[in-house]
Amino acid sequence: MMTRSRFFPAGLAAVVFLLAAFPAGALLAQESPFVPEKLARELRNEISGDRAYNYVRRLTPYHRIMGSEAYVQAAEMLAGLAREYGFENVRVVRQKFDGGISWDPRSARLWLLDPEEEKLCDFAEVPVSLAVFSRSARAEAELVDIGGGASPRDFSGIDVAGKIVLTTAAPALAVRTAVWERGALGVISCASVHPDARFDTPDQIAYIKVPASCPPGKAAPWAFMISARRHGALQDLLRKAKARGTPVRVRAEIEAEVREPGEQAYLMAEIPGSEIHDQDIVLVAHLDEESTSANDNGSGCASILEIGRAVNALIKDGRIARPKRDIVFWWPNEHTSEYQLLREEPEARRSWLAAVNQDMVGARQGMGSRIQHIIRTPHSLPSYLSDVVESVAEYVILGNTSFLAADEAGTPQPYGKPILASYGSRERYGAMVIPHSGASDQEVFVEGVVGVPCVALINNPDVYIHSSDDDLPNIDPTQLERNAFVTAATALFLANAGDPDVPMTAGEIYGRGVARLGAELRTALAHVREDKAGAPERSFREARNLLERAGERETAAVRSALVFASAGGANAAYAEGLAVRIGERAAGFVRDLEAAFPEVAGRVRKAGPAGGLTPVEKELASRKPVNAGTLDEYFGRRGWSVGYPGLHSIMAKECYCFVDGKRTGLDIFRAVQAEALSAGAYYYGTVTPEAVLGLLDEAVKKGVLKLR
Repeated sequence: MMTRSRFFPAGLAAVVFLLAAFPAGALLAQESPFVPEKLARELRNEISGDRAYNYVRRLTPYHRIMGSEAYVQAAEMLAGLAREYGFENVRVVRQKFDGGISWDPRSARLWLLDPEEEKLCDFAEVPVSLAVFSRSARAEAELVDIGGGASPRDFSGIDVAGKIVLTTAAPALAVRTAVWERGALGVISCASVHPDARFDTPDQIAYIKVPASCPPGKAAPWAFMISARRHGALQDLLRKAKARGTPVRVRAEIEAEVREPGEQAYLMAEIPGSEIHDQDIVLVAHLDEESTSANDNGSGCASILEIGRAVNALIKDGRIARPKRDIVFWWPNEHTSEYQLLREEPEARRSWLAAVNQDMVGARQGMGSRIQHIIRTPHSLPSYLSDVVESVAEYVILGNTSFLAADEAGTPQPYGKPILASYGSRERYGAMVIPHSGASDQEVFVEGVVGVPCVALINNPDVYIHSSDDDLPNIDPTQLERNAFVTAATALFLANAGDPDVPMTAGEIYGRGVARLGAELRTALAHVREDKAGAPERSFREARNLLERAGERETAAVRSALVFASAGGANAAYAEGLAVRIGERAAGFVRDLEAAFPEVAGRVRKAGPAGGLTPVEKELASRKPVNAGTLDEYFGRRGWSVGYPGLHSIMAKECYCFVDGKRTGLDIFRAVQAEALSAGAYYYGTVTPEAVLGLLDEAVKKGVLKLR
């Protein structure tokens, strides 16, 4: 029997029951409460995937390696367009590049000399053919094949001193094993970031680096990158030359400038709000990558530029009002610009209300079966933002997917609410909302010590990323337009949201949260039924922990909507009531779990709270970590990329994010274990108390954390 609280209006209980019974989005097909139809129409009419495609076209010639002159030139080019389109406070800002170098390649060519002259590589034609950070060199030498080049066995019977090596190894590895350890002059590699590139894309040339720093007394590193097909041809040539008893000779010519200490930069621009200037909505897309790099991340850079152009045009024409909050557009050096800014200006984060990251949003999805991922915030930072962007994304997904029943109902086909570029495809919008994922700029914002909710749009898989194949033919103006619509609609809602929007926002979070709790219950029941932990009592404790942590997460998610509420008002009280109610529902699901396995639940209760703790868990329970030092000290000691043996990198970072001075090490372990269990072992792996204890101990030794 359902009970009602005074914050739970009559009739809402039945709606919530239905929301729990159906997948999120199934009841509000082709609608989103965050996108009024008039605004949707204006955005569909103004945002242009064709314009965005042309911005990508203008970016592709720049070999915009982080810290390079070409990067700054690309930023200045975009800055000129931003000013033309009415952005304000447009500026390219130079930054310290902690640990980085500024590398500017001028020219590079690789020649085959014997048995006949042939040009093998030319930086002016294919910039990725020169491995990033390669130093100036001029060498003529014999070519020798070292195969994998990783172990002493690969060098057995081969003298590489004074020669140039051909390898399948990553150039950084070959530089170490062949050049620095055995005296080779340089490297020619066909390594790839894609395991099946040799078979699927044999003419692809990878964008890969040699070491940025060189140990004292060692030769300056350099490497040329070639395709798998070219590598096979050179191997054949070496076999024939060996049979004849003649060498194969090559010549390398490289001119490159290295400046240390390095310098990086970012481009920033704004659409000023009409009222609120300390709650910025940040749209971010990293600018650095290799020449071409059309999808990663020319597409994201172009998308936020087009969003700003379109919003400015709509404001100028009086079709929409100026947003209340400032919208900030940021084209940074991926990860490092944001971390550097936070180290230098730690208070900057306090003016960021929320952020949306666009990284790879232009994929022609029919090429490589690519899917657009809409990435939620992590469990350490439950937020209204995840449900806002999920709702808007569903609006575009359902409006740009064909359904037989919809056709029979008379809904326009193939798509009910089409978003199609003039020169783009008519493919459906293949997108899905997924749990938190890293590897892009959203990681910075959701750091526990930063605490700014950020969602991201990123496509996966991508067999073209970081290679010569990431070019304009793989970009679809239609998908650029759709992803820009999702981001623009989300940003405009956030930029205008206020107290009147709180009941709708909190109700949406509540409804979707109940559906998520139902999914967690299914996972919990299966975890015990299948004894996933290998001991019934342990499986039950983990399943119950999953539901308890889910209740905390969903309660916090509903309360996050209070950021838009007037303190002490009726709407704030309503949202708070929903937060209490969803916590009660989570507690009810815990009781459902206990009812399903009464014998096991009884044994766990009889053992008591500490009866099931292992020695490692007891050790975790005795510790209460807190963050140490300023942001500069924190990030300087920890680094932006973290990991620990036995932990998924995202779960390792979540261990840091859950540190708040209140949680014990055991609380942190349980939170991260529940997050991993929620998504599934295939997604985040498994979390053990030993790994969490080891990470926390290491962090204390580094001075990143300290113990109360």
